[in-house]
Amino acid sequence: MYLLSANGTLRTILILLIAWQLLRLWMRVQQQGRGRHQPGGAGQQRPKGDVRIEQLKEIKHGAPPADAEDADFEEIK
Repeated sequence: MYLLSANGTLRTILILLIAWQLLRLWMRVQQQGRGRHQPGGAGQQRPKGDVRIEQLKEIKHGAPPADAEDADFEEIK
């Protein structure tokens, strides 16, 4: 009985490893098919070590609505 359990465990591990390798192979093929397009730059190549700091658009927060009420609460002892 112990050997049957070990065989089943090893078979499951082997199946998972094969599935993992097939998934990795499929992802590589998909990546090569896209031509390894790098998002964020439309063909702009910068030298190694060059740093670009981009300013984010400011988010303007308005005042809370005039009819807003604070929530009441009770302490539970």
